[in-house]
Amino acid sequence: MKKIFSAALFLQLLVFAVMAPGLRTDERREFISKTMNSDVQKLLENCGRELIGAEPFSSKNNDIMDYMIGFYNTDYGLLVTLQTLKQRFNEYGRAIPDVYNSELVAVVFVDKSLLWYQSETARSTLKAKMARLVGKQSI
Repeated sequence: MKKIFSAALFLQLLVFAVMAPGLRTDERREFISKTMNSDVQKLLENCGRELIGAEPFSSKNNDIMDYMIGFYNTDYGLLVTLQTLKQRFNEYGRAIPDVYNSELVAVVFVDKSLLWYQSETARSTLKAKMARLVGKQSI
């Protein structure tokens, strides 16, 4: 089962990796802004989606999970999201294991060539993680 999931995720990642850089700029709509673009927001709110997989990761390679990447099948094709993670603490100031607050910082509708990033940092973090994920897979 895990191999099937990995193979399906790999194919989705491969499509993303191949399509995203090669799209002409007039076909691709990319937004970097603090507030989500209205077209992206409408698609996100109105699409049915099924989780393919999600993975928390450390952007600084220090074992502190600060981001979560998610992959979804939607009515509009593949959706990739990036969320920041912030560890939650109890009333004594101790970290609560595996409990995080999150904030959506990137949304990519791959098949629609519609991309929104909250910041340049979110953009570069998502692209770096995608490159690492595609680099890990082998056919």
